[in-house]
Amino acid sequence: MFLLMSTMLSGSAADLRNLLVNPDFDFHAFMNHRAGERNSHTAHQVACWNTDSPLDVTVTRSSHVPASVLSDCFVRNAVKIEPGKRFYQFFTLPEARLIANQKISLNFWATVGIKGVVKQMAFDREDGEWSPQQFGMADKRTFPKCSRGELIVATMADVTAPNTAAKSQNISIEDIAIQENVAGIEVEFINVGTEPAWVFLPSLIRGIKAETAVGMLRETPTAYRHIPRTIQKLWKGEGVHIVIMGSSIDRGSANPPLYVYNEDSKSPEFKTPLCDAYNGKFSAAMVGQPDLDLYLAQPRHYFSYGGRLKRSLMNKFNLDAGKILLNFMAADGSCIGESHSGLREWLDLENPPNPELNGHKTGKSWRELYPALFERREGARPDLVIFGSGANEKTDTPDEVAVFEGAIRWIQRNYPETEFVFCLFQNQGGYTSNQGDLQALALRYQIPFMDYGIIGDLVTRSVDKLSVVPRDGHPQAGAHYLWFKQLEKAFECHDPISTGQAQLQLPERVHPNSYGWEGEMVKYKAENARFFRKNAVIIDDAAFNCWGSFKGKDSAIFVDGKNVGQGRRSFPTINPRNSLFAHGRQSFTERHVVELVAEDAKFSGIDCKICPGRNFIGVESATWNSDNFNLKIEDYQSAVGAPYGDKIAELPAGKSLTITAAGTDFSIAWLDQTDGGNLKFEVGDKGFEQATNLPFKLQSGESLFMENRRGVNGLPYGTYKLTITAVDKPITLFGLFAYDARSAKEAMAFGK
Repeated sequence: MFLLMSTMLSGSAADLRNLLVNPDFDFHAFMNHRAGERNSHTAHQVACWNTDSPLDVTVTRSSHVPASVLSDCFVRNAVKIEPGKRFYQFFTLPEARLIANQKISLNFWATVGIKGVVKQMAFDREDGEWSPQQFGMADKRTFPKCSRGELIVATMADVTAPNTAAKSQNISIEDIAIQENVAGIEVEFINVGTEPAWVFLPSLIRGIKAETAVGMLRETPTAYRHIPRTIQKLWKGEGVHIVIMGSSIDRGSANPPLYVYNEDSKSPEFKTPLCDAYNGKFSAAMVGQPDLDLYLAQPRHYFSYGGRLKRSLMNKFNLDAGKILLNFMAADGSCIGESHSGLREWLDLENPPNPELNGHKTGKSWRELYPALFERREGARPDLVIFGSGANEKTDTPDEVAVFEGAIRWIQRNYPETEFVFCLFQNQGGYTSNQGDLQALALRYQIPFMDYGIIGDLVTRSVDKLSVVPRDGHPQAGAHYLWFKQLEKAFECHDPISTGQAQLQLPERVHPNSYGWEGEMVKYKAENARFFRKNAVIIDDAAFNCWGSFKGKDSAIFVDGKNVGQGRRSFPTINPRNSLFAHGRQSFTERHVVELVAEDAKFSGIDCKICPGRNFIGVESATWNSDNFNLKIEDYQSAVGAPYGDKIAELPAGKSLTITAAGTDFSIAWLDQTDGGNLKFEVGDKGFEQATNLPFKLQSGESLFMENRRGVNGLPYGTYKLTITAVDKPITLFGLFAYDARSAKEAMAFGK
């Protein structure tokens, strides 16, 4: 108690808690699961520690370690490092509650050949500016030099086990002062000998004297419990399909671009870019990993948090590059609202490998690159979707949670075993408003939330924020590394394995608007009759994504005569990842007319969501009941694309139609006409009365009579008697839309 109190009161006081995560080298041996081996006491990976290749180290329980290695102290596990290989752990200063000028010390046990190193890792420290053009690159802009490339070693302290003893020896590095501008600490053990060598019991503590740690400052993460299906597939060595959602930030589109730099600090060419960013000359051999050449097309894909995750999973689970499909759905300038148009296209791998579309080089098919995925019973469907940046979201603000939730629920409906991870980018804690949205969804759906945002914010106490994000909010390679290290924690696990907790499938919605976003998209091009004017269209339910062109800089999108926002820019080409405007913050049981208002404005196309569980019952259905009159059904030639069918029936004045239908929401569709009467719609004890002689007034001033509808919303699911009455004059009807907006849990409780 006195020790901890001293720690809290004085930043310089010693703290015997270990700053390293998993210093006991606990592990999970998955090879018995993969290959039927009986051995569960040894493996080639250690939770929260890293290697450069899958077989660089072997971790073994102490009961199976040769007696000649261990000294007279209790050891849970020991790690054998092959000659010339390294074994390391990195963490940021705020994770270990460290700041500049504090002191740390390392103590460990090792055999001959092991060098222990404590590196202080920082962003490039050089002052001034630079331009890629100086090195023959296409980009002519200037940038701060402090934003270039990977983290560098600001300073290091090391010690090598002496060759004077046969058994392991206790070795220390003491009184290491944390420097200014340091982002994090890397503790590394290297075998500099010619024979395998062992290391165990590392203790990194805050203080000037190295001692064996008492307790731990940080616990091993357990987020793996929430992606049990993905983890099991990695254990088994099966192919996995990982989708990277987000925007330019997620695929590493940065300013300056993420070049491959000369990272040799002893070279006169240190931090010189070695190839241009987007000209196709990048080769993974430049970074020493030729096996990735077909799988990561540009430097930005390699240095992004996603590219780093692929490399990490290959090492941790001994998988080749063809076992991990990293599918970059992230695109420059895009937001999650726009992504709804491309979900099917990307998740079904409809586009061939392409640098711009999915981060892969062209020339090979998906089946050639990832044969293991196509051999699975479930096929190449996605296993894991990672939500990273939400920086471009402006869809339905402040109700953007519905747009995210709608995407998750659409994926769950179409690929019900897919799991999710949230790891949101934040720039000093204020870059995007979606942090709270994803945290709410993490609670509701049991999705792991890996919080880079708080670490990325706190680390700027120690480093210049321009090193992390030099301009435009885009993180540099070193920042992508910090981001990746938080995401990587979702895949760290060791024995004893905790019980998995599967993510919830289609639970009660966080936001009611999510229902409008979770259905299928129907695509309409400009030649479709739904575009009854070149700049006006009638949509299906509520949410839409649209494309169009206009002159000048100013434009406005109107929905039902109300200005809901400005088009981002003229966007005549239909692109499923970038659009003119996306919107869905409106009732799904009403008619909605969308207009693009600008000089020479015209739509190119629109994608419209149809809510799941929607059922249309046209007036021609025999399920309608009428008393004392016959309902005459006629064909109808629509001027606006027949959104509610091509059959109509006139309901005489004073007469009623009834129908029994099941659902939670009901919408009646009719035709507005100059002589239309009042329509009364009753559902149980709810309902409304509506005039049917009101034209729609376009922003141009034109008035137009056309199809219309209105609904009764938010009923408990059940079977209801619905009554439609022509109050004073005849009305013309198309039929009824019945919706089932229940969650999966509600449906199960109802017995269906």
